[in-house]
Amino acid sequence: MDTHAGSPHTAENSFPTETTEPPTRMTRIQTLTLISMASVNFSSMICYSILGPFFPNEAVKKGASQTVIGLIFGSYALCNLIGSMVMGKYIVQIGAKFMLIAGLFVSAVCTVLFGLLDRAPAGATFISLCFIVRSVDAVGFAAAMTSTFAMTAKIFPDNVATVLGGLEIFTGLGLILGPPVGGWFYHSFGYEVPFMLLG
Repeated sequence: MDTHAGSPHTAENSFPTETTEPPTRMTRIQTLTLISMASVNFSSMICYSILGPFFPNEAVKKGASQTVIGLIFGSYALCNLIGSMVMGKYIVQIGAKFMLIAGLFVSAVCTVLFGLLDRAPAGATFISLCFIVRSVDAVGFAAAMTSTFAMTAKIFPDNVATVLGGLEIFTGLGLILGPPVGGWFYHSFGYEVPFMLLG
C-alpha cells in the first residue's frame, strides 16, 4: 500500500499548473513607448558606429596618429561606462523622463558639433575637441540608455525580458547600418552631412 497516495506533496502537485489565459495585449501608451525606445536605441547606435568608414582618414589629415584615433574611439566607451554608473545612481533624484530627454538633447548637439570639427585647426586643437565632444556625447548616450532601461522595467513589468530583447534588435540594426550609411553619405555629400542628419 502506498502511504503517499493521498499526500498533497506528490510529484504532480509540486509544479505550478500552466495558465491557459492569453497574454495581455499592450496598451497604446506601451506601444508608443516601445516605438520611442526602439528609435532611441537605433539612432544612438547609428551615431556611435557611423564614424568607422571615414573618420580615421579625416583625423589623419588633421594630424592625429592611429593611436590617438583609437583613443578617441575608446574614450566614448570609457565615458559611457562611467556615465552609466553615475546616471544609474542618481536616476531617482533626476527622474527617468528628464534624463532621457536631456540625454538625447546632449547626444544630438554633440553629434552636430562633431560634424563641424573638420573646420577646427589641425593638430592639438582638433584632437582635444574630438575627445571633449565624443566624451560628452557618451555621457548623453549613457543617460538616455539608463533611463530607457528603467522605464522598461516600470512600463512593461510583466515582460521586461521580451521588451529588452526586442530593443537589442534595434541596437544591432543601428550598429549594422551605421557604417554603410555613414560611408554613403560621406562619399555623396562630404564630412558634415551625416552628422547633421543624425543630430
